[in-house]
Order: sequence, then C-alpha cells, then structure tokens
Amino acid sequence: APPHVYATAEDAYRSMVRSNQNQSILVSGESGAGKTVTTKIIMRYLATQSQRLEGQAHGRSSMVSIEAQVLQSNPILESFGNARTVRNDNSSRFGKFIEIRFNTRIGSLKSASVRTYLLEKVRLISPSPGERNYHIFYEVLAALPKQDRKQLHIGNLSPHDFKMTGISGTFDRRDGISDRQTFSDLRSALDTVGFSKEEQFDLFTVVCGLLHTSNLTFCEIAADCSQLEDRNSHLRSVLYLLGVDGDALNSSFCQVLMEVNGERLYKNNSIEKAEKAVEAFIKATYGALFDHIVRRVNQSIESSQSPVSSARSVPDTASIGVLDIFGFESFEWNSFEQ
Repeated sequence: APPHVYATAEDAYRSMVRSNQNQSILVSGESGAGKTVTTKIIMRYLATQSQRLEGQAHGRSSMVSIEAQVLQSNPILESFGNARTVRNDNSSRFGKFIEIRFNTRIGSLKSASVRTYLLEKVRLISPSPGERNYHIFYEVLAALPKQDRKQLHIGNLSPHDFKMTGISGTFDRRDGISDRQTFSDLRSALDTVGFSKEEQFDLFTVVCGLLHTSNLTFCEIAADCSQLEDRNSHLRSVLYLLGVDGDALNSSFCQVLMEVNGERLYKNNSIEKAEKAVEAFIKATYGALFDHIVRRVNQSIESSQSPVSSARSVPDTASIGVLDIFGFESFEWNSFEQ
C-alpha cells in the first residue's frame, strides 16, 4: 500500500520525540500528484500536535504565533512561486525544504526555517500554451483596490494587456479558484507573517513594474544599434515603479560592456539582443524578489522566538525536515528546467 500522509507524519514525529534525533520526509512525484497539498497537510499536522502537547504541558499554547507563521508561509510562497501548468492549476515551480524544530521533551514546535531552490524563471518569459505565469501577476491585476491600481499604473488593465501574462493565451484557472480569493489569502498571510503595509505595497510595486517591463519595445537607430522606444507608454511606468533612470536603463539594455586588453569598451546591441537583455532583467529581478520574500519569512519566524529556543545546540531539541521537490514531467519536447 502507498504511504499515508498522516501515518508518515505521525511516525516521523513520534520517532523524533522518542529518540531525540532528526527526521526527514521526502515528498516527490509527477506534476499534479499532490505534493504541495501533502506538504501542507504534514505541516498542519505537526503544528496541531505541537499545540495539543504544549497545551497539556502549560495549560495553553504559547507558541501559536510561530505555528501560525509557519503555516501562513504557504499562501505567500504559492502566490509568488506557483502557476497553472498543463497538468495542475497550482503547481509549485520551485523546490522547498522546510525545517521544523521541536522541544522533544514536551513535543512543542520551537522554530522553523524555509529554504527554496530552482525557481523556474523561464516561465516569466515564455509560459507554454495552456499554462499561466506565476499567480501573483494575475492576482494583483484582479484584486488590487482602485487607489493602489492608480498608484501602480495598472488602472483598468488586465492580463490580456501585458506580454508576460498574455503570451500563452491562458488567463484563468480550471479548478474554480478565483485570483481575487487567493489574493485575499495572500494579504492575510502577509499580515500574519509580519509584513507591514508598506512592505506589501513595495512587493506589488515590483510585480507591476515587471509587468510593464515585459511590454517595453525598441527601435533601430543604426545597423545593430537600438534604443528604448520613447513613445511606449509603459516606459514611464517602469522608470517610476522600479525607481531607475531612463538613460541608465537604456544603456543597460542596448549596450554591453567589454574589457579588451585592460580597456573598457561599449558595444551596441541589436533589437534582438536588447530584448534578450530585458528578459534577463525580468528573470533576475523576480528571482531576487522571491529570495527576499523567503528571507523575510524566515526573519519574521526567528524574531518571534527567544534566543534560547532557536539555538540548534540546546539539549532536547530535534527537527523534522520536509523536502517538497517540484514536479517532473516528460513531454515530447523537454525544456532545460525539465
């Protein structure tokens, strides 16, 4: 018989408490097999066990905030790291390792950390037909309030109006879950984890800035020499939202710095190469944003612990590590990420 998620979580938890030794749970399988949901079930089960046993030991759960923050990291990572694929409407496009540390004497949760790897950045540029880009782009376009939409230069625009959300021709989810609802869940999770309203607005500013960046265009001013098209209305939005200088942005896309015999030379880019530079910029910026969110989640969880409880060297502590490897597929044509 296949392993049962609750039985596996229970075995890992009891083995850790009984032996005071670290345990690991590996969740793997094809895309759409249920890895993300299984990981959430394991985390919820361990958090519930912690609350129950600590409540018995102290008469109440003193670590609810840590448990809530650990569980609420899921909607945040899903919005920024999950997408609709051919097989799955909420597919994790990154790997995730969650380490949850416990006081094995009473079985209570004491700390946690999240590590992510291999975010599928190519999706930002060219989601396949029948697939979507990351959920967050559709969520902000569907659910940001009117005042924020004006400030972030998205007005009445929809996913159809941006290259990175419109190129695949797929805009909705087949599972019936609305982007408005998941955006509401995201805002609630950001509040619980400790993101201030200003921090949240900054995240959405970068997201909207990248939407506009995907719509930038270039004009040819000489053979193999290009520049940003001034008449493109999205250029002004990119400069405002990302806080960059127009000349510096144009130079970074339309020129490449070369060093020859100790001498620095600038070589002009053709339109095709400038467009590739924009794609690299989008991938690098979103990757940095995703890494920042993970660091910020970990910092928030750490700040709610006492220095003693978060130390790995404290006696009577052990951890359960849950490794959620993002789904593999085997298509007729497999991309580099596959």
